Amino acid sequence: MDRFSSESLLDKREFVRQVITPTTWGKRLANYIIDFILSYIIAVIVMIIIGVVWGALIDEDIISNIDEINSLVDRLITFFFQITCYYIPLEYFSGKTIGKMITRTKVVTEAGEKPDFGTIVGRSCVRIISIEVFSFLSETPVGWHDKASGTMVVDDIPLYNLDSLRQESINFYAEDEKY
Repeated sequence: MDRFSSESLLDKREFVRQVITPTTWGKRLANYIIDFILSYIIAVIVMIIIGVVWGALIDEDIISNIDEINSLVDRLITFFFQITCYYIPLEYFSGKTIGKMITRTKVVTEAGEKPDFGTIVGRSCVRIISIEVFSFLSETPVGWHDKASGTMVVDDIPLYNLDSLRQESINFYAEDEKY
């Protein structure tokens, strides 16, 4: 390969960049509503399964004792199951929750890369702040859990790579030569 070839002068990662801007407020609201409902349903199902298994193994009816649980403790338990059974697995493995899949958005770092496991856990834990949902009521829909973890939710648009750009230019010039 010639030392002045395009491969040696051009780093593909520098050539193809994605402009990183947060998605719209409406999409964030849709994500929140969808994810809250689904994560709550999943958390309740998991808690019921644990309660039934616990009752079968320990011979104690944990479900009848639910009324005695403090509402704060109940919220913390529900939150724990929401983040461990819904947010963390989905966002870590796919970068998307079901709400984000529907709205075609994804979680990325401020550099536009896939967040690591610790970042996803930290991001999810900030959601416990009950008024955190109001952090989106600004011009830029970046919540506290985004700011604290250095992430943001962006529109999930496919990036072009050099091969596809090269093929498009070949096709363009081939069409031009026909005329």
